[in-house]
Amino acid sequence: MALRFSFLRGSFLPRRGEHVKLLLALALGGLAGCHGTGTTEDSQLKPIQAMLEQQLPPHTPEEKVVLFLDNHGYPILAAQKQGTIVANIRRTDTAAVQPVIARVTFYFDANRKLNTFELQRPVSEPGRR
Repeated sequence: MALRFSFLRGSFLPRRGEHVKLLLALALGGLAGCHGTGTTEDSQLKPIQAMLEQQLPPHTPEEKVVLFLDNHGYPILAAQKQGTIVANIRRTDTAAVQPVIARVTFYFDANRKLNTFELQRPVSEPGRR
């Protein structure tokens, strides 16, 4: 039976020297898919994103996320989906000296560990750039 499919063996193996290219492509593809956090293009939300990335890295337990939000006085809103926490985080934009509010959705895995988060402006606050 092994001889019957021997013609397939050579066609699926990379040629000599292509192993490095294949490993590099796999590594880059893996890194591209593992951002950990949702990135924002809104320059006024970037400081909030940086703070959350520093204070709440991936795999942070859900209890620590709730404790962080409570300790900073950030209100937790009703979540639309199970396994998520939604909060409004308010910071002062030092350049414009205006408050900026981000609606942050935290996503957790089945073990209640933080996977990622997403930032957006609340519907009530128009985008200022």
